[in-house]
Amino acid sequence: WDIDGPANLQTLIARVNEVRRKHPALHSNRSLHFHPTDQPYVISYSKVDTAKNDVILVVVNMHHQQTQTGWVELDLAVLGIAAGQPFKVHDLLTDKRYTWAGARNYIQLEAGKAHIFHIQVPAGATL
Repeated sequence: WDIDGPANLQTLIARVNEVRRKHPALHSNRSLHFHPTDQPYVISYSKVDTAKNDVILVVVNMHHQQTQTGWVELDLAVLGIAAGQPFKVHDLLTDKRYTWAGARNYIQLEAGKAHIFHIQVPAGATL
């Protein structure tokens, strides 16, 4: 890591800590749920705080040298989303937003990178 570079580890750690403080779902491991992926170097898990209607999905590329692409298979019931219902995800690290639909969703991550998605649960959904 280039400690003086714009993408240094300090900046990433500060951002992850800021996200953690702002999202109650990340304050506990009680709701930790792993979601399968089709890539051995990609891990995906969610955490949910039902009282605060806060749903976080984390997807991490564990490979230190290669970009990984593939599919995450979400357990929609755990996330409070009806099958086939579109939902919005907001990557809290990059500020990018996507609309996903259904349980199977495509991801692409550079080596050692991650998504921390805040899932905007559709109105009327039950967590």
